[in-house]
Amino acid sequence: MNQRSMTPSHVSFDTTPEIFASDQHGTFTFPLLHGAQPFVDTAAFDELRFVVSLWHPSEKQSIDLDRAYVELRACFDTEEEHWTRIAEIEPVVPPYNSGESFDGWIVLPVLAPSTAFRIYGGGFEPRARLQIRASLYLVG
Repeated sequence: MNQRSMTPSHVSFDTTPEIFASDQHGTFTFPLLHGAQPFVDTAAFDELRFVVSLWHPSEKQSIDLDRAYVELRACFDTEEEHWTRIAEIEPVVPPYNSGESFDGWIVLPVLAPSTAFRIYGGGFEPRARLQIRASLYLVG
């Protein structure tokens, strides 16, 4: 009999230093680490609830929510690094005007006993300085 954890678990990924979107297209890839480690043990759980927030540290810039694109990528193999796009994250705030931040969430099934995550973003201003916060809630 497979015993699943009935107690939810919360993973706060390491707070991010300032990062920079690429010079050419306003894209970036950012690894999510927990205690400086890339892999999170997900074996005892059934569901991932992923929350992300991106913003500019400067109040002079905003994020065009019509153009900004954020997706979650995962690596399921600790031996071989292969990143798979598992979900696009839609902003919670409707894209009527530019936003101060890009806040989104996604609920997914657990796909492997151990998983590493990355955030990929596009449609941001070239050379834009961004900060990211991300959390993962694991539910059995």
